[in-house]
Amino acid sequence: MSGFFCCPNARGGHFNSATKRGSEVDRIEAFRVFLAVAEHGSFSEASRRLGVSPGQVSKQVAALEARLKRRLFERSTRAVRLTPEGETLIESAQTLVDSLDTIEAGLSPENDEISGMIRLTAPVIYGANRVAPILADVLAEHERLSVRLSLSDRKTDMVEEGFDLAVRIGEQTDLALIGKKVRTEAMKVVASPAYLERAGRPQNPSELQAHECLIDLNVAQPKRWAFNQGDQDVAVRVDGRFESDSAEAIRAAAVSGVGIALTPGWCLGDSLENGDLVELFPDWTISPPEVWLVWPPGRYLPRRVRLVIDALAEGLAS
Repeated sequence: MSGFFCCPNARGGHFNSATKRGSEVDRIEAFRVFLAVAEHGSFSEASRRLGVSPGQVSKQVAALEARLKRRLFERSTRAVRLTPEGETLIESAQTLVDSLDTIEAGLSPENDEISGMIRLTAPVIYGANRVAPILADVLAEHERLSVRLSLSDRKTDMVEEGFDLAVRIGEQTDLALIGKKVRTEAMKVVASPAYLERAGRPQNPSELQAHECLIDLNVAQPKRWAFNQGDQDVAVRVDGRFESDSAEAIRAAAVSGVGIALTPGWCLGDSLENGDLVELFPDWTISPPEVWLVWPPGRYLPRRVRLVIDALAEGLAS
């Protein structure tokens, strides 16, 4: 940062401070562009966020790579990912840019506040009931932070759809993502009083084979329900005429008397308390699904994303 000052040269004169200052600022802006591309995994998205043309972004990154004699990004038609050299540069680049921002902000605390937009996705009911309240608390503490929460029970392509973070439930098989397990959720077998009156109440899990079961396509093996009681393990092959990839649809079908459902407890709301559904086999344990926070690898995680990850990890775990 010495280029911001007039320094004596070897002949007792002075460097051209304006030229030197402009050169230093250009370099810092190149690091700012580098961080934007690293954060969004896209040259076009970085250009949109910075308010400059994609050509300018490409030129800044190319100039920085030439100056450092390192390739910072791997480019493909679908995404832009940091190279190992780019990963190494992240912390130093962020420190440099943060230092300049602090100087320009006049050391004003309000300008050090976490800001910007974070985009995340979560399952519909879990997102509305568990995730949204935690995000509301985060927003209350950080007035310059914005959140766009997309609720969907389908598994999204995070890079393609531009998500910073996802809340996912169940076994994580996508090795292309980085993840953090935050908790497990209890599972329950339920049916409506009308269905049980019509079809009879099964007395143990093995009797489910003779019943109409609701098939939740979100789980890895939707037609294999596994139970445990002490040292006894039972795996039952079930079937039914109603299948869905929506936990809410499975719950609604159970309430309507279509069949027996295996569903997370958080999905039931007050259906057990008000008598819409009845729990079966309360003495048996069903393997609980895991709740994960996942995000794309090879991308710089800005403070706002790290903040939300920490808040969700703590809030969901409790």
